[in-house]
Amino acid sequence: MVKKKALVLVTLIALISSLIAACAAPAPAPAPAPAPAPAPAPAAPAEVVKWVQVAQWSEPMHNMIWLRKRNDMLEAASNGRFIIESHPHGEIMSGKEAFDATNDGTIDALNSTMHTWIGKIPASPLFSARPLGLTSIQMGAWLEHYGGLDYMYEVLEPFNFGYTGYTYITTPEDLNWSNVRMDTLADWKGVKFRTKGFWAEVLQDPRVGASVTTIAGAELYAAAEKGILDAFEYSNPATDIQLAFYEIMKYVYVPGIHQPSTVTWEAVNADSWAKLPDDLKILYDAVNHATAQLAYTDLVIQDAKALKAFSEMPNLEIVTMPDKLQAEFFEIADDLYKKKSAEDPFFAKVYQSQLDFMETWKLFEQYQSPKF
Repeated sequence: MVKKKALVLVTLIALISSLIAACAAPAPAPAPAPAPAPAPAPAAPAEVVKWVQVAQWSEPMHNMIWLRKRNDMLEAASNGRFIIESHPHGEIMSGKEAFDATNDGTIDALNSTMHTWIGKIPASPLFSARPLGLTSIQMGAWLEHYGGLDYMYEVLEPFNFGYTGYTYITTPEDLNWSNVRMDTLADWKGVKFRTKGFWAEVLQDPRVGASVTTIAGAELYAAAEKGILDAFEYSNPATDIQLAFYEIMKYVYVPGIHQPSTVTWEAVNADSWAKLPDDLKILYDAVNHATAQLAYTDLVIQDAKALKAFSEMPNLEIVTMPDKLQAEFFEIADDLYKKKSAEDPFFAKVYQSQLDFMETWKLFEQYQSPKF
């Protein structure tokens, strides 16, 4: 019993001592609160790239409409970082000045057809609008998958361009507007016909014998109305209908074998291209490709509407060129291209590339072209 009391007393004394010690010791100071993290510096505003471009087109041509849509898509996709100001022909300079202005850096880019500058680039019609050549879909396939773009860069090596490509490959043009029937080669002999370029050379072949003249597009209506012209070619149905050629011509011939497609060509000054950030280079090229498909399919619909309107006009007849005559024109054009190939090795290899491509393309069409 005595031992139990002693143990309790010792335990009690120890507890009291602990309490006294605890009360006597000062409370530890709280740890200082961590300093707030500095606010992040505001992000530098993204650099905005602005290009000035001159186009060959006038308002409200389909090419110019879709060039502006391309610019809108590019600005939206880049969150406002990339803006292209595209000026139509004559607004800040002539479209015919755009090549030299892009080459020397006065402007950043041009949008045109390469064969406009056939004097600088003799083989340019192979990349833009070759009579008896490639359709829009075929031209796009040749450019993208059969070496066409590589050849395009090669032919432009002498110039100060950092990028070349296309924003649009159009539908065929109307073959011609005429006041005379032109269903055989003999019918073409002596016809006063307005055209230019390789098609003019084809029509001047003795086997055709047309009387070729070059008249500005703005003068065609008056020249035909006065009888200065018997026939002429100008553009695709959607454009031609706006110019009211149906008021003065009896026939519109199709298909446009003289211009099965037209490549709307884009070139960028080398310095402007080098300064463009890599991600915007990729975006720019991708938007160009997207625009090409959208613009082409839109023009197909617009052309169809125009052709329907032509078919309903009582004083106008749509005439399809006979298959035999188309084949005869192909032989005449092929002879011309063989002659040019003999004179120019670059022309020769590009033309042969397109012929080889067509062999592959026709093999596909042989098996995979629906007939319904």
